[in-house]
Amino acid sequence: MYGQERKRYAALDIAKGIGILLVVLGHCPQIWTPAKQWIFSFHVPLFFLIAGMVWDRTTHEENGFLNGAFLAKKAIRLLVPCFLWGAAYMLARMLVSRSFKPESVLWLLYNSQRSLSVPRAGSLTALWFLSCMFVTVCLFEGIQHLLRKTKQREWILLGLSLVFAALGLFLPRLAIGYPWNVDIAMLGLALMIWGSLLKQIMEKLEEKQGLCLLISLVSLAILTLTYRLNLQGLPDHYVDVSNRQFGNPALFLLDALCGSVFVLSLSVFLSGFSLLQLPLCRMGRDTIPLLLIHKPVVLAMGVVFGKMAVSVSAALAIEFVLAIVISEGIYVLTSPFFPFLYGESRCFGIESGRTISRYR
Repeated sequence: MYGQERKRYAALDIAKGIGILLVVLGHCPQIWTPAKQWIFSFHVPLFFLIAGMVWDRTTHEENGFLNGAFLAKKAIRLLVPCFLWGAAYMLARMLVSRSFKPESVLWLLYNSQRSLSVPRAGSLTALWFLSCMFVTVCLFEGIQHLLRKTKQREWILLGLSLVFAALGLFLPRLAIGYPWNVDIAMLGLALMIWGSLLKQIMEKLEEKQGLCLLISLVSLAILTLTYRLNLQGLPDHYVDVSNRQFGNPALFLLDALCGSVFVLSLSVFLSGFSLLQLPLCRMGRDTIPLLLIHKPVVLAMGVVFGKMAVSVSAALAIEFVLAIVISEGIYVLTSPFFPFLYGESRCFGIESGRTISRYR
């Protein structure tokens, strides 16, 4: 059984690794527009689905659901790096511009995607995801607690997920955004529920790598054929979950699920290849450090390559590889001394978030 658990967790780490690599690639300035449109059609929903798949009911029934220990662990994992790095980027921006706006602190604490834009908080826009994920996992945990003794729990969860998806897609927009991206968390909650329900199917596919590859290819084909249909009318001509630019809701959900199933089934297939498993699992375990560090790196390199006579393809490849190497290098050098910067809980006397148990 232990060996089977390790394989399952490896597949999920691989999926997270592929996901964060797509995030980095999607942020590279020299990326081809169709590739960015394809990546943005599903890369954020993928992480919410995985969050639902790693949740383990048995462990939470033994340790309690929405209790103080759970909240502390999630706050350390998600909110501490969100606000520490948010403040660091904000202060760096202020030093460069030589101007201090007190309201920037309030915008940072409000922590919506709109509030993290450069004109307001002057911080890193990618940080919206951490506060949003915190809200999402807490809501998911609370619902699981309320329904823990309910019969037909899966069907009730499925019905609730449709309500949450509708809220995430159709809640009125606020000019300043919702605090901690609660509106997007509604959609994330629906995706987490779907991930928890898909988990059983993924477990059954573990020993059927041929079928996993087939499912992956079919999902990829559907996504590739449909994602461009959902770009008409979108302000930036690509799906942007952080700004609730979904396009057609039905097409958005179709592409989000097909893209996620593509990555998840491909990850199960790749888990049988040890040479690929090691680096991808490493990326999957380091998603938060990569999220926190990579974007300024790729943007800086984009400026440099924009002034050089380098082909777009070469610039993109160099940006992508260097962003991974530099981000990992900074993380490896700093995490032993400042683990709290990356949401690693060993410095707080709590079980580390980098162990297998974090998937429960």
